[in-house]
Amino acid sequence: MKKMILSIGTLLAIMAMTGCDNHSHGLDYRVSCTLDNKARHDSATLLVLEDAYGQLRVCGTAHCDDGTFTFTGQTDKPKVALIRWDNDTVQPFYFVLESGQTDITLQSGSWNITGSPMNSEYLHYINQRNGIMDSRVATWQEYLNMAADSSLKRDDEMRMVRQDSLLNDSLQRITVERINRGDAVGRIIKERYGMTLDQEHMRMLK
Repeated sequence: MKKMILSIGTLLAIMAMTGCDNHSHGLDYRVSCTLDNKARHDSATLLVLEDAYGQLRVCGTAHCDDGTFTFTGQTDKPKVALIRWDNDTVQPFYFVLESGQTDITLQSGSWNITGSPMNSEYLHYINQRNGIMDSRVATWQEYLNMAADSSLKRDDEMRMVRQDSLLNDSLQRITVERINRGDAVGRIIKERYGMTLDQEHMRMLK
C-alpha cells in the first residue's frame, strides 16, 4: 500500500496527461461517492491504474456537493481505480471502475459499494477478511484474558494457537484464490494484501 501511495504522489507530480477519454469506444460510467459528516473534503480526484503496472491516469476532479462527489466518463473494461482526496494524508480509496452506476458510501470505519458486480465481489472478499480477522482478534483476546486471570492451561493454549493458525490459513487461501482470478478485483487485493501472504502461499500465486 505504501508503495502505491508513493507512486501516486510521484506520478501526479510529473505526469502531463489528459483525463480519461470520454469519447473512447467504451461504456458510460457514473460514480457517486458520499461521505459522512466526519470526512470533510472539498475535492477528490479519480484515477485508474492501466494494464501496465504503475501507469496511473487522471479521469477527472470533482468538487463536493452536499457531501457527494460524482465522476462520469467511459471505460472499455473494468479497471482498478482510486479516489484521491484533496488532503494527501488521507489514504486513497480503491474500487473497480466499470460501466453503469456505482454508488460508494464512506463512513467512519466502514464503507459500502452498490450497483457494480465486480465491486460486490470485492466487498464480499473484504467482508470475509474482516470476519476472519474478528475471529482471530477474539481468539487473541480470550488468550490474554485467561493469561491475566491465571486460568490459562496448556490445552487451552494449544487449542487457541491451532485455531489462530487455521484462521490465518483460511485468510491466506481466500486471498490467493481471489488474486489468481487475474481480474481487476484480484489486482486490487494483490496491491493491498499481497504482501501479507507468507512464503508458502506466495508460491501459490500464478
